Amino acid sequence: MNISELEKRLREKERELWADMTRTEAEARDLGGGEVQNRADSAESKEGVFQETTADWSVFTQVRDALQRIERGTYGTCVDCGCQIEDHRLDSVPWTAYCLDHQTRHERDLAARPS
Repeated sequence: MNISELEKRLREKERELWADMTRTEAEARDLGGGEVQNRADSAESKEGVFQETTADWSVFTQVRDALQRIERGTYGTCVDCGCQIEDHRLDSVPWTAYCLDHQTRHERDLAARPS
């Protein structure tokens, strides 16, 4: 595992997400006003923008956390069990904080929660 290469990818992803969120925020501010139908369309657009921003913010936070783990020297270890995260997993999703077993558990727990 080449941590410096993964750190570079994480920093690029961080910049990309920040630019996307900034652009999306500007688009959301531009939506609105106009006639009743335009307002309804705008409300639907704003909901889509909100969902996109929420997803981007979630990944952005995970990327920042991964960069902090690199600084602390704990990058590449599962935050739940301390086991080494598989290299192919880090290569695919460099901001992951969990080994595959714990990621699966978290996703299962999340899916089981009532909405």
